[in-house]
Amino acid sequence: MVLELGPCSADEAASWTRFARRIILELRSDEEIGETMSPDLVRLWCHYIDEWDAEASQASADSRPFRWSNELEPEVGEFLLHGLDRCLHSKALSSAVTPAESAAHRGFTMTVVRAFVDSLASEGESCEHYVDQVLTSFGGYIDA
Repeated sequence: MVLELGPCSADEAASWTRFARRIILELRSDEEIGETMSPDLVRLWCHYIDEWDAEASQASADSRPFRWSNELEPEVGEFLLHGLDRCLHSKALSSAVTPAESAAHRGFTMTVVRAFVDSLASEGESCEHYVDQVLTSFGGYIDA
């Protein structure tokens, strides 16, 4: 599958990557981490966050919108999206993020979720059930 993010503001993407790194640090220090994010999941998310941050920095330097794409195995996409879904619905995240931070980063977070959903949906029936679960989980935050 091809995962594509953007186009969107490079500043918004860079701000989100800083926020995501902080959240990962917060979750790592919480005992709920074992239930929410495995070490493999954290490493994989950190890898993509680093890539997105580098692309956001380059896009900002070039005065252009943020765009990123990469090939992923559908199973990896499901793994990442499942971890993000669990993280976003965790008690640890609720206590680590202020309502203002949540509102400020909701747009790019849903851009990420939507990118995964769209990419997985393009894989056909094999991912259809999971995509439906994710859409239900996020309710009105993303367009169906």
